[in-house]
Amino acid sequence: MDEEIYIAFDRYLENEMPEEERIEFEDRLQNNAAIREKLELYKEATNFLNNKFSPETVAFKDNLRAISKQNSDKKQKPKVIRFYPWITGIAASLVLFIGTWVFLQNETPAYGDYNQHEVAMFTERGDNNTDLKNAQDFFNEKNFAKAAESFSKIPMENNPELQYFYAVSLIEISDYVKAELLLHFIINGNSSYKFKAVWYLALSKLKQEMPNDAKELLKQIPPDAEDYEKAQKLLSQLD
Repeated sequence: MDEEIYIAFDRYLENEMPEEERIEFEDRLQNNAAIREKLELYKEATNFLNNKFSPETVAFKDNLRAISKQNSDKKQKPKVIRFYPWITGIAASLVLFIGTWVFLQNETPAYGDYNQHEVAMFTERGDNNTDLKNAQDFFNEKNFAKAAESFSKIPMENNPELQYFYAVSLIEISDYVKAELLLHFIINGNSSYKFKAVWYLALSKLKQEMPNDAKELLKQIPPDAEDYEKAQKLLSQLD
């Protein structure tokens, strides 16, 4: 029964098993992959709860110990373990939840996790530059194909802001060659968009499933850069 397994897990992890019982339990672990996996999930669950919901963990484990002691005291009489339903539910839910949680934590990060773009603001009320206004509006509406088309009509040789937003639009439509040329042009300059360009060049590599290239770029973003914390988070997920 799962109830008995969870009690055994808790007693084993708390070093409350007598030597003979511990050896027998470890032999069982050695020969049963399913139980080993459940033990690892149980450890993950209790660690997670200790960090996030410590009162619930204490109540859960105190009940496990109380039931364990009750059954130990009455061991001479064959008896079905009376495991309170709410504890059974928590135990089962923990294993299911933490299994999903561990899977998500180990999942490779994706471009879509990080492509939260800033708002484009190039024009003021009454501005008559149609292409610039269209590029701004299409970008903010996340219509990146139309935005890229509008950007392509705008002179931007000395405008790193427009080059940056154009490059982002191109990454979104997977036109990586043009996007990365623009980003490298920004990186080689000295504008305030220099390290924003490094960040998006890393995201371009991430979208192309080139994690090693992305990691090398992320390491170039200094602590005082706006995107430093995001870069460190992504870097830790890629390691």
